[in-house]
Amino acid sequence: MDYQRELTASFSGRGSAPQNPMGPNDMTPQQYAAKNGAVAVITAPSYAQLSEMDQPDAGALNFGANGPSYAVSKFLPSDPAPAVPEIVAGMDTLNALFQDEKLSAAQVMDAAGSAEKLASFSFSPAKTVSANVAVRTTHDHGEDVIAKLEGSDPVLKNEYVILSAHLDHIGLRDTPNCKQGTPELAAGDVTDGGLIRVPDQSNCDGINNGADDDGSGSTGLLGVAHAYATGAAMGLRPKRTIIFLWNAGEEKGLWGSQYFAEFPPIDIHKVVVDLNMDMIGRTKTPGYVDPPSYYLVKPHEVLVVGPNISSNDLEKTLEGVNNNFQKLELNHFYDVTAPDATHDNLGPTARGQRIFYRSDHYNFAKMGIPIAFFSDGLHVDYHRITDTPDKIDYTEIQQVSKTAAAVAWVIGNEPEGALPKLNATLPQQLINDMAQVKKEGWGQLTPVLPPLPGMPF
Repeated sequence: MDYQRELTASFSGRGSAPQNPMGPNDMTPQQYAAKNGAVAVITAPSYAQLSEMDQPDAGALNFGANGPSYAVSKFLPSDPAPAVPEIVAGMDTLNALFQDEKLSAAQVMDAAGSAEKLASFSFSPAKTVSANVAVRTTHDHGEDVIAKLEGSDPVLKNEYVILSAHLDHIGLRDTPNCKQGTPELAAGDVTDGGLIRVPDQSNCDGINNGADDDGSGSTGLLGVAHAYATGAAMGLRPKRTIIFLWNAGEEKGLWGSQYFAEFPPIDIHKVVVDLNMDMIGRTKTPGYVDPPSYYLVKPHEVLVVGPNISSNDLEKTLEGVNNNFQKLELNHFYDVTAPDATHDNLGPTARGQRIFYRSDHYNFAKMGIPIAFFSDGLHVDYHRITDTPDKIDYTEIQQVSKTAAAVAWVIGNEPEGALPKLNATLPQQLINDMAQVKKEGWGQLTPVLPPLPGMPF
């Protein structure tokens, strides 16, 4: 994958084009401005940006602990609408712009902070703005990691079972006020019955470890690959080819699985199932209570998402394998398409997390491939620096990954007529997304790029 970033520096702020439509006719403000003859957009900063600007060492290009944002070049529209540069102004600039105008900069900022809608007005025609906008584009790269175990059948080896997990996590977190051993509240901290439940925040390095998300799934997948390779060395192979896929960029927006589905190195129309493992390493410990909207399983239990939504045939296969092997308690809390009193309904509800849409399996579902997503659920350390290896239930990782491996083996050997099929009724969002990726031409066979210069493989 090629990542592309734009660094735009002006005044004391920073700017980049928004990714979501915000203006009339699904245009960004930059696109709308270009269409109507403007040469630039000056944006008032958020309070978070103001805080960054106020830091003595922030500088014009301070992008936080994880650096500037990237975009995947091949995901960008081939014919984007024209847009103009965006400038995020500092307060000195805003005060100058709004001097002697109908509203002051302070009034505009206060209204923005309270979500108050202000009536538009024109600036004095005598007022002019000059700015130099420096744009630099740089390229970096990332990789999905793919291993293939060729099937034993001369015909069926051209069909594929995919086992997947994701390699990335959310990176670093700024912890400017962190003191060793002192809890630190942050956006997203949860409450339980009005009481703040804050995990220990003694990791002052700000490293989001991602031990469960998705170190657990990546580790489980590595163990499965090792077991299959050991069997193959002894002459034991399934009839179909097994693909072991560690996706990059899941936390950025399911990038790795999208890249695989959109530009596949194999005939993706011959993929018969994707079995995805994401967060399979945590279970309830004594005294643990789920916070609102989160759900964590007990030991020897696993959340299964997808079979009841996309393929009842796959659910039957999974139950048959599980009943004769690990005998996990299969929890279908997220595996329904309609709301009821005891299940999530794909959101939004009080506990509606839309889990079906939130991990790498979904890009395979868009391609019309039956999927099963194995997870132990969300917990208080989710996307926090406290997601650490000491809290992992390693027995759980082993049991869940063994179950996924066994399901892959069974499907890898099924006769052609017994393969899981998609349900006749699917969620409307999935139907729409399947139509969209077909329109966009996903799935064209794409050769794997050779290693980049200097890489050891």
